Amino acid sequence: MHPGKRSLLLTLACCLAAGCVSAPPVAVPNPITVRARSFEQVWNTTVQVLDEYFDIAKEDRVTGRIETKPQVAATLLEPWRRDSLDWHDRLEATLQSERRRAIATVREVAPGQYAVTIEVYKELEDLPVPVRSPTGHALFRSEPTLHREYAVVTGEPVSSNWVNLGRDWKLEAQILADLSMRLGHTPPPSP
Repeated sequence: MHPGKRSLLLTLACCLAAGCVSAPPVAVPNPITVRARSFEQVWNTTVQVLDEYFDIAKEDRVTGRIETKPQVAATLLEPWRRDSLDWHDRLEATLQSERRRAIATVREVAPGQYAVTIEVYKELEDLPVPVRSPTGHALFRSEPTLHREYAVVTGEPVSSNWVNLGRDWKLEAQILADLSMRLGHTPPPSP
């Protein structure tokens, strides 16, 4: 067997043995309704759980909205990251550029009851030509010789083309299940 194939198979075996592949998430309604002593308890727990998956970009307690920064999806070689739940998602993220971002809303629906909604959006990068592709570069150059990307002073990423793939319901369910467990609430199963 070719040494490159052997090392690839060994890497995949290690990822599988390390728990890279997880069980399907438990079906959880979105939004979930939880009982808590205060809005602060639900808010802080939601921020803590989201922070385990993404970096928080904005928190607005007045509107009850938490937004995360877009994050490149976890690949097969990153088993410690939690945003790609199963082997298929990790393989897909390894072979193409994907990212996810989350939006959570927390609102009081009755005294002592709070509704928490999690929305995770998945995006695919659409490039006109492959980046840093060595194939055919010498013969068919499609970009100028000097390629520079300037960082915007505001800290926003350099603009690129991301195509919305819709919501990632599996990751939403996993985050909501983690949140329910932390708040001591067992949601009824979804139909």
